[in-house]
Amino acid sequence: MAFPIPAHLPRRPNPQDVSSQILSKIDAATKQSLNATLAASWVSELEQTIKSTKERIHERIQSDLPEFQRQLAASKSVQERLQTLTTNVDALNDSICNEETGLIPTLVGSLTAHARLAQESTDTRVEIETLSHLLKCRTTLRSLENLVNEGRLPEAVEVCRHMETLLQDAPAHLDETEVMGDVKRRFRAAKARNEEQLSDAYTRGVIISHHEFIVHPSVQVRQSATVLTLESILVSLSPSSLSNHLTTLRRDLTNHFIDYISKQPAEALTTSNDPAEHSFALVPSPPNEEIPSARLVTLSAFFTFLSTHVCSCLPPSQASPFIGSLCKPTTTSLLNNLLIPSLPSSYEHLPSFLELLQRAVAFEDEIVVGLLGNDTNDRPVKAWADGVSGHYERQRRLLILDRSRDTIIASADRSDTFVVEVDAVPEPMPTVVAVQEDPISPVVPTQDEISPVKDDAWGFDDDVNATHESLAVDEDGWGFDEVMPDEPEPTPAPPAQLAEPSPSPEIMNGDDEPDPAEAWGWNDDNGDAPPAEETAWDDPWGDEPEPSASESPTDSRPPPAPSISSPPPKVATRLEKAANKGRKQHVNGTSSATPSVISSFEASPQRSSHPQPRTSKPSMPAQDILAEQSTKRPSNIKTGSTPKETYVVSGRTRRIISLVEDVLAEGKHLAGSSLFSSSALHSSSAATSSPLGSIILLSAPSVLDLYRGLYPVKFARELADAEQGMRFANDCAFLATEVERVRGALQRTTAAVVGERMDECERCFRVLSESWFHDVIEREKQAVNKILKEGAQGFTYTAEQDRYDECESAITEVLQQVRRLAQRLKGILPKSKYYTAIGMVADAALARILKDILALPDIPEIESHRLSELCRIFNAMEGLFVEDPTQPSFVVAYVPSWLKFSYLSELLEASMADITYLFEEGALVDFQVDELVRLVRALFADTQLRTNTISKLLGGHPVPAHLQE
Repeated sequence: MAFPIPAHLPRRPNPQDVSSQILSKIDAATKQSLNATLAASWVSELEQTIKSTKERIHERIQSDLPEFQRQLAASKSVQERLQTLTTNVDALNDSICNEETGLIPTLVGSLTAHARLAQESTDTRVEIETLSHLLKCRTTLRSLENLVNEGRLPEAVEVCRHMETLLQDAPAHLDETEVMGDVKRRFRAAKARNEEQLSDAYTRGVIISHHEFIVHPSVQVRQSATVLTLESILVSLSPSSLSNHLTTLRRDLTNHFIDYISKQPAEALTTSNDPAEHSFALVPSPPNEEIPSARLVTLSAFFTFLSTHVCSCLPPSQASPFIGSLCKPTTTSLLNNLLIPSLPSSYEHLPSFLELLQRAVAFEDEIVVGLLGNDTNDRPVKAWADGVSGHYERQRRLLILDRSRDTIIASADRSDTFVVEVDAVPEPMPTVVAVQEDPISPVVPTQDEISPVKDDAWGFDDDVNATHESLAVDEDGWGFDEVMPDEPEPTPAPPAQLAEPSPSPEIMNGDDEPDPAEAWGWNDDNGDAPPAEETAWDDPWGDEPEPSASESPTDSRPPPAPSISSPPPKVATRLEKAANKGRKQHVNGTSSATPSVISSFEASPQRSSHPQPRTSKPSMPAQDILAEQSTKRPSNIKTGSTPKETYVVSGRTRRIISLVEDVLAEGKHLAGSSLFSSSALHSSSAATSSPLGSIILLSAPSVLDLYRGLYPVKFARELADAEQGMRFANDCAFLATEVERVRGALQRTTAAVVGERMDECERCFRVLSESWFHDVIEREKQAVNKILKEGAQGFTYTAEQDRYDECESAITEVLQQVRRLAQRLKGILPKSKYYTAIGMVADAALARILKDILALPDIPEIESHRLSELCRIFNAMEGLFVEDPTQPSFVVAYVPSWLKFSYLSELLEASMADITYLFEEGALVDFQVDELVRLVRALFADTQLRTNTISKLLGGHPVPAHLQE
């Protein structure tokens, strides 16, 4: 049985023909259904189908019988023709391919016999040609060998050329033969021997040594009697060999003669023994007796000898290139070995050099262009001569800069300094109001002079349309009736008469309590003077002589500090004006504060960490604080001559300025000289792009630029020291002043060239001076800040003795640091800058302490006392700003945070009533409102009084009465 098809597979479509249908039926039959009847039915069906098919065919034929008969007749005709064609093809194949009588076998035999005869003929012909060519090669080779042996080298060269032609024309089959290889080997040997003998003849005909050049017009060939001329030898040499010899000859001529003559003096000796030899020898001359132009004469003689005895013998194809190849080495050697080294380094030697240069240009025209045949447009010596003025100035520039560099980087002794004295020209300052001396009304420098703070920072709303008179302070607000005339200058007491103050920051008064005036230094004028090391009596400025009236100021400085001979002007600060606005002036000179200010408060408030009332020490009345401060203020205004200042400058700067002046003088002299224009090279100055002398003139600011760029790098380690850094700032300031002086002395023509660059150097030196000055101060400020940061650690937990000792050590170290810095800078900086520098460093320390203390969230009573004691340590710093013991210090003018810091030390131990009074009187305007609020919260316990006080503080600083009007 057939394999059953799965049900999921597609079924084959039903067959259309009878055979397929019957086969399908047979396939569908099973064992049970298959029988004889079923098989008979299949046979019957097939027979019926066959019969029906035959009937359809017969019917089809009958339907078109003529066409059927025609196609049948055509088929029979085709069969007959096919039979005839087959018979004819078999007959033709037999006639062509028959082995005996066929056409192809007969033709192949004939062609084979013809090819055999042609090959025999070709072999014979090639053999004859080969033997004939070999005979010619042998004959020519023997002739060549005979000529070489006889020394007839030029003829041998012609035979070599013929032999080379024979070898090139040899048949191809002959090249691979052994006999031809032997011929080639013998030919190469003969040719090499001929070239060797020609080269040997050349080397014996042209001889070059270190100082001698010998030429033999005729040379005898070795091992023969033949004599050859030098011209025939040079013509007979092969191009490659001749090129090599000429290259060697050009090198030897350049090294032994052209360069040698250009570098050093030598005398030429020319001998001629025609026809044996011609020689050209050099005899060195003494350098001291040598004239540079004589070298050009020697070079001319050398090239004449070379052209006459060597170049005339060269073949025309090699003569012109060889002569032209000597032009570049000649002009290069002339420039590099004669003209450029002879370029003078001073103006005095220029005339002789220009004469030499004229002869060099004439030599180039006569020899290089005329004799050697160089291009007339390619004249390097003439081109260099056209710019000789620029070459001279550039060389001078290099020499000047080299000399400047040696001066700049040279190690200098620290004692190589000098003192510069200048007028202290103050900068524009706010208006200062002169006041009368009064023991009660305080007069201090204005806050605007201390730091440029706008009025808005003080809470003042000035009218923008106010006149100059309305901006002046009302005399009633100061409490003065009239202005006293200037008093005569006080005579300073000698140092021996100064009394030493007590070293203790707290001096007890008669009530066994510390006098706050001592902590503030208010009683220093009552018989006590600052320590000797803190006053101006050991100041090197005090020992200097008074400047003469003829000296003019050479530098502008910040406002000078008060001196012994010129006491500071007495001005009024807004802090004191506001604090004294509520004071009442009386005719007898006494004043009384409003009693309701203090009586409005109850007992002293409590500390935040101590609930008990504060009764350990009564605070100083706020009125007394304001009154006592007035004793430390400048008392009056003194007028007189402009004060003088001195500062130390390195001696190196004088040498730099002297060098700059010399360079400018040299450039000016060269610019006004007619040396170049009067010479034959008058076009040299016109050929340059810049006017004559401008390069040397511009070398002067280049010296300053070199100093400014090289010195800080070379001495970077030394300038890290504060003393050396400030001295460098002084050097830059002095150089700026000197450059300004030199710039002002320049004539109009010179200033047009170098004036702008000198102005730029002046500006750069002033900027460098100021920036270096502030960089040194910034380093010192960072050092002070680091000490306080690491030592004090925010002034926390000062109630503990160890922490208090650490803070005290840090503050003492900072004080010593500032004193040491002041001692180091006192003899270097001018007074104004000295006090500015020390004031900035001191102000940085005070600002750090203020920031740390005001940032404390809680200050118990014991800590407030100790913080106040720590702050009073800095009172000793005030002595650095005292020059005249009879005059108050001017620390406020240079330390902006001094008043704020002084008030802080008192506020730490003040009562709530004192703080409120000082605030209402405007004495605490240096403090921000939020700072006062934080301080009150840190100092006092949370009570209703503290709340009321904080509310009053948050209302802002009070406006003075005269401004309210």
